[in-house]
Amino acid sequence: MRRLILLFLLLAGPLAAAPRVASTIAPLDGLVTQIMQGVGEPSSLVPPNLDPHDFSLRPSQISALGEADIVFAVGLDLEPWLARVEGDFITVNLGEVTSEALPARNFDLSTREDSDPHLWLDPGEMILWALEITQRLITLNPENTAQYRTNEFALLKTLVSAKERLEAIGARLETANIRLVVSHDAYQYLERRLGLENIGILTDINGTRAGARSLSNISRLEGAICILESPETLAAASLLPQAPRARIDLTGAEIAGEPDFVPRYYQSLAEALESCLEAG
Repeated sequence: MRRLILLFLLLAGPLAAAPRVASTIAPLDGLVTQIMQGVGEPSSLVPPNLDPHDFSLRPSQISALGEADIVFAVGLDLEPWLARVEGDFITVNLGEVTSEALPARNFDLSTREDSDPHLWLDPGEMILWALEITQRLITLNPENTAQYRTNEFALLKTLVSAKERLEAIGARLETANIRLVVSHDAYQYLERRLGLENIGILTDINGTRAGARSLSNISRLEGAICILESPETLAAASLLPQAPRARIDLTGAEIAGEPDFVPRYYQSLAEALESCLEAG
């Protein structure tokens, strides 16, 4: 019996090796991890508690990255350090795979030359990313096509469900005439998915805080308002004290690396936004 098993293995040839895959930030790692389930484990480069724009790779990471086959990044100037790493790996900037990349905004809400890279806040955009990641992995590793496609299908179901839930919440918020003030200019893909109007920004895309005039204008706003804030950029308690706050962890730092990152991340977004319905 053992000889028959050995002969079968020899005839079948070697098992398909998993490609060496890396991604830059936790939301990307969550997508890639789910698509690679049963094939291999990708590595995430940026610790979830660090700003990916100002991040610096350790020597050991640079060495490991040089051996990667493919690296998935957001692009749109979110990870400028990646271009300085030498290696034969393929870099896929998923920020180029979008229905429309939006420009960052000034404090008066006019557009600027910088792009907003925070597309992962909209699960609708992540449907496009999931399709691109799967196809790239299949091109690199066609032996595992069936497993990639199975995982892709499960991920797409999760993303479609998350998109529909956010749209339903957005419709309720719109019916209540709720508008948004954001602590950091990072939420406009989410704003677009929700169908809500932004009427104030407290910190711009580069981390510059709003000046006294902008803060004064925001403090005088009336009507139903909800403040979107992240743990890193909290709005002052004295600003619009009656407005409810939806605290959103932009990169999902608390659940980074978990196998069910994607559904938990969008679940946390939906739960945070439910608190905006208290506006009035």
